[in-house]
Amino acid sequence: MTVYVAYASFILFVLLLFLVNAYFLISLNLDKRQDVRVEEKKEQLKAAYKNILEDKEKILASKELLKKSLDRKTNIEAFYYATKEYQAKTSHPEELLALLEETIDINKILKSGIVRKEYKESYALYLLAEFHLSNHQTGIFALSALTHHSLHVRNNALNVINKNRDITFFMDAVEIINSKRFYFNDKTITDFFDNYQGNQNEMHQLIYEKMDTYNLNLRKNIMNHFINVNEDHPAIKDKMLDLLQQTTDKEMIISTLRYFNKIVDQRVKADVLKSMESPDWEVRATSARVIRQYPGQDTVQMLKKGLTDVNYFVRYNSAESFLNLVDSELVLKEVIENEDRFARDTLLYFMNTKGLLSLQEYEDLLEENNKNKSREEVIMV
Repeated sequence: MTVYVAYASFILFVLLLFLVNAYFLISLNLDKRQDVRVEEKKEQLKAAYKNILEDKEKILASKELLKKSLDRKTNIEAFYYATKEYQAKTSHPEELLALLEETIDINKILKSGIVRKEYKESYALYLLAEFHLSNHQTGIFALSALTHHSLHVRNNALNVINKNRDITFFMDAVEIINSKRFYFNDKTITDFFDNYQGNQNEMHQLIYEKMDTYNLNLRKNIMNHFINVNEDHPAIKDKMLDLLQQTTDKEMIISTLRYFNKIVDQRVKADVLKSMESPDWEVRATSARVIRQYPGQDTVQMLKKGLTDVNYFVRYNSAESFLNLVDSELVLKEVIENEDRFARDTLLYFMNTKGLLSLQEYEDLLEENNKNKSREEVIMV
């Protein structure tokens, strides 16, 4: 009986192994056949683009072929690859964009079976962003998606809107972000401004005019955008200076300080020096880094004070700025004569990392300085 059970088990094992192998072979064959269909369809669609945009023939039939390519998974996949390849080499980008806006039906994409139901809206937005569509229908669809419960859908919607030529959609999206009803990551918001493909000057003018109505976090992200794009328009600089002088919010102070680290304006020097005496260590640390852009004797004295700060990061940034502003001989003097251990160690560390002074050289200089002090004391006696 045991032998029969063993034989039966072995036969069952072999049968299962055969079925698994058959399944994988059939799957691979099906995938290969699908890849062939996608490739064939892709070439047909590329030919259709060429007919419409280059040869100016079979236009109606070619447009109909493009429109029918959005009804099922294989066709949409072929449409995507054909469009991206043609976009990469076409000499008619504007005409291609107009053709895509005429051809692509968002509802068809949503009804297709290319992805599962819960991902359809996100995938449709992804395609719209990839194809750089910016017509009214696309703007309305993306704007409505900004209130979707899925963060991924909302992020894809932002990628569509910042490619839209109509600034109205962009500003409406900013208002939705400002409402704080839906979460958006800080970097995502900053990238949304950075990657806007419309008229940046027009966008800057509009957000400048409304900046006072935005919440603190959105204003901080806008300032990060101004830093990233080196926005130095006089009106923007005036706005940043007003914010630095008037705000009491730590994050806003730090953001404006960072702005004036990138966009130098001598009017802000006194405020940066004042910020180095802030009760908040993060403000002091940021100021210690920014102040190197505003050299002067008062700056050097404030940095010397920063070298003795109770906070490590303030000392660290002060030492780095001090080394940027003062020649090496004066720094050496400060290393040897400063009685504050923290200040000496921080300066020594920076000089060592920059190759200006080794530990042995420091010890030799310290020993020589001590001998000179001893001689001076003997002479005085």
